[in-house]
Amino acid sequence: MARKPKGSLKPTLHELSTAIDEAIGEISEEVYAAVDRGLDKAARYMEQALEAATPVETGEVKRSWKVDFKYRNVRYINNTATRPKKPGDGITNGTGEIPIVDLLEFGKKGKPFVRRTVQAEQAKAIEIIKEEIRNG
Repeated sequence: MARKPKGSLKPTLHELSTAIDEAIGEISEEVYAAVDRGLDKAARYMEQALEAATPVETGEVKRSWKVDFKYRNVRYINNTATRPKKPGDGITNGTGEIPIVDLLEFGKKGKPFVRRTVQAEQAKAIEIIKEEIRNG
């Protein structure tokens, strides 16, 4: 008949589980930090690509691209150039003004470039993020 081992494996397994949880927590923080750095770089890259692709009339729209770094692991790229609403413009941003980039992208006399630029540069932006994670 086999002998019953003395003691219990529970404390040992609990210690292993705790150690694994701590290691995963450390790795997760490192990955989140690398993703944040990659998003910073990719957002700046896309901001520059959009700026370069922006049609120039006065230069206001071209100069008005901004990246929002407010949230962890999220970046927003916006264009802040607006003009007063005119009859027939449609929806405004709630201030009585309409974003000029919306007119360029969707207006009858527009010069669409945002979607085309984002689609063309998407693979590069993703590669920038992946590279930061691999090398971070």
